[in-house]
Amino acid sequence: MTSTVRTNGPAGDLRRDLGDGLVLRWSTPEDTDAIADLAGRVFRDNDDSPPNAFIMDMVRRHMRGDHPLLGPDDYVVVEDTGAERKRLVACACYQQEEWTYDGVSLPVGRPEIVATDPEFRRRGLVRTIFDALHDRCDQDGKLVQSITGIPNFYRQFGYEYAVDLGGTLSFPLSLLPETKADEPEPYRLRKATREDVPALIACYEQSQRGSLVVSRLGERFWAYHIDAENEPDAKRGYVRVRIVESGAGEFCGLVVAQGSGTHFRVSLLEFTPGTNLARVRPALVRALVDLSAENPAPDDTPATKLVLELGRDHPFYPMIPAEHGPRQDPPYAWYVRVPDLPSVLRRIAPVLERRLADSAVAGYEGDLLLDFYRTAVRLTFTEGRLTAVRDDGPAARQDRTPRAGFPQLVFLRALFGHASLDELRTAHPDVGTDGAAGPLVNALFPKRPSRLFAP
Repeated sequence: MTSTVRTNGPAGDLRRDLGDGLVLRWSTPEDTDAIADLAGRVFRDNDDSPPNAFIMDMVRRHMRGDHPLLGPDDYVVVEDTGAERKRLVACACYQQEEWTYDGVSLPVGRPEIVATDPEFRRRGLVRTIFDALHDRCDQDGKLVQSITGIPNFYRQFGYEYAVDLGGTLSFPLSLLPETKADEPEPYRLRKATREDVPALIACYEQSQRGSLVVSRLGERFWAYHIDAENEPDAKRGYVRVRIVESGAGEFCGLVVAQGSGTHFRVSLLEFTPGTNLARVRPALVRALVDLSAENPAPDDTPATKLVLELGRDHPFYPMIPAEHGPRQDPPYAWYVRVPDLPSVLRRIAPVLERRLADSAVAGYEGDLLLDFYRTAVRLTFTEGRLTAVRDDGPAARQDRTPRAGFPQLVFLRALFGHASLDELRTAHPDVGTDGAAGPLVNALFPKRPSRLFAP
C-alpha cells in the first residue's frame, strides 16, 4: 500500500511511502553527503575499489546551487528511514537542458547519476524514480527526455537510441614527435575568461549549423565551467575551456577537454571560419599534450592517449597523419523519450514545412498516417502547411491515407535523423510505407547528423 502526499517544496515535491521504511522524495541540501556517498559506492570499478571520487565531487557541485543545469532539490532519492543514520539507497538527478532541432528550441529533461545500493536492487526503485522524474518533466513542459546509459536498460521506460553519442578518433601520445623548444608556436591554447564568453558562444553556434539536433550552450554554461576551473579547490577532471589563439593573439577557435584516467578527452574542438586546420594541427596537438599533463589520473599516472571525442565525422579528423597511429571508433547513442509525439511534431512544424517545400512533394495536400500499430498519429497538410497533428488510435486497414508503419519507439530514430527510412526498413521488417507515404517520410524525416554535448 502506497500513500502520496504533495507538498509545496521548491521542486513541487512528491513524497511517497514505498513500504518497509523506504520513502521516495526530492532532495534537499542536507542530502549532499548521502547522495555523494551512494553514487561514489555504486560507480566504483568493483566492490574492493575505493569510492569514485570524481562522481562524488560531481554530485557536490550539482548540490551547491550554482550549477547551470540543476540544483540541490533536483535529485529524486529513496531514503531508508529505518537506518540509524541518514541512508539513501537509490537516486537519480534531473537536469534541465535545451536542444535545438534544426533551429527550433526543444526543452529537455535529462535523468543521470542513476544509482541503487546493491542490497536494494530488483525492487522496482529505479522505475519508481523514473515515474517521478517523468511527472516532473510533464509539469515543467519538457517535451523530450534523454539519458546516456548501459545497453538496452532504459528501453523499459520508453526510451530509444535516437541520437549519436560520442564517436572518437584517438592516438597514443608516445607516437607524437617531440617539440622543438627553440621554435615559437604559431598557435597556442590559453585559459578562457568570462570576457571570452560571447566569442565562445558565437564560435560554437556557427560550427554546429550543419547538425540537426544540437545542445544549446548559453552564457551560464560557459561562465560556470570557466569559474569552476579557477576555484582554489578545483579538482582534477574538471572541464577545461581553452581558446585556440594565433601567435598574434587572434581568436581562432575553442577547446573543451577533460581528463579520464590515462585518456585525455577533447569533447569540443571548433574553429572560426577560414581557419586553416592543417596549419593549426601541429601546434594544437602539442598544446593538447601539454594540457593533458596538467590533468593526470588520480594516482598521478600521466595521460597516454589523446581522444578526440568529436562525433562520427569532424573536419579535424583528416588532419591527423597516419604516423600518429589514429584509431576511429563509431558512436554509441543517446536514449531519447518522447511521451507526447503530437506536441513535438507541432513544435517542429516550421522545420517540417520547410523540408516539404524543398522536396519533390512540395505543396502536398492531404494526410500522412504514422502508424505505430497499436496507436497512430495523423498529420494533415494544407498546401504544404502542417495544419493539424492528432492522435488517431489504431489505424484501420481499409483507410487509404498514405501510411508509414513503425514499431512505436523505432520512429524516434527517424524523427531525430539517426537513420533513414531505407535503413530502418533493413533493420526492422515491420517498418514500411504505402501509397505516397515513402516520398513524404523521406522529405519530412531525412537522415541528418546531430551533435549533443554532455559534460
